[in-house]
Amino acid sequence: MNKNYLLNTLALIIGINLFAQTTLTQSADPITINTTGIACTKVIEKDYVDNSFYRVYKLSDFGISGDFEISSLEFGQGKARDGKELTLNIYTVDTDDLFTASFGAPIASTSYICSSGDNNKLISVALSVNIPTGSIIAFEIFAAENGDGLGSTDTTEDFLPGFNSGLENDHSYLQAPVCFANKPTTLTNLGFSNNRYVMNIVGSEVLGVNDFNAFKLSISPNPTKDIITIDTGSSNAITNMNLYNITGQLLQKSIKLPSVDLSELKSGIYLLEVSTIKGKATRKVIKR
Repeated sequence: MNKNYLLNTLALIIGINLFAQTTLTQSADPITINTTGIACTKVIEKDYVDNSFYRVYKLSDFGISGDFEISSLEFGQGKARDGKELTLNIYTVDTDDLFTASFGAPIASTSYICSSGDNNKLISVALSVNIPTGSIIAFEIFAAENGDGLGSTDTTEDFLPGFNSGLENDHSYLQAPVCFANKPTTLTNLGFSNNRYVMNIVGSEVLGVNDFNAFKLSISPNPTKDIITIDTGSSNAITNMNLYNITGQLLQKSIKLPSVDLSELKSGIYLLEVSTIKGKATRKVIKR
């Protein structure tokens, strides 16, 4: 499958390392939450049962070649009961087909207590863990059975994931043995292909000083009032450039020329991501 991934990049130079703030997402729209998804329930008792909602991310698919330091997890809350506790788990797995993947113990976990006031919102939860180079990450939201027999009202509002009408780059998965999904099973195979969970991982690719200095990269003039020129040296060549604002919003994409016109932009700090035949780097640009 051809995959077009969304990268929100924010570069910060700290010590000898370059940290590129990145959101790993399988959603064309990773922010909007306006639709409530499904979960497995007992048919007769109408009780919410154990549900695990999954997404998977292959670091190499996102152009990440170093270690990845996770700082937070994001997910859409379609509908939830006040006080419902969720467990958020991070795994590294051996394949991005979660139905056949081998799962060990989570390498990181955290909990989150739901509030119904956050229905149809994107939730962010802090979690810190380092993911080794070349890993495949599985992100699980585990919502446990309530077992209280309160009926359909409680079932509906226990926890249901949120999403939107945007397309997805890879499958959403549900595991719920009561509903015969004994392994993480795609929502398409379960007959709910429109359930496209918004589940994002936010973190930083950690590049060492050797990566940072892997090739010459100069930008001038910087600061600038209008046009900047990018020089990567005679033995290198630019293949693509993207310009972001400081919050990670993509402003200009697929720039091929060795210059960028900032004259129409407001004064401030911008981030230029430069891809070359020798690698990729992000630099800060100041517009006066």
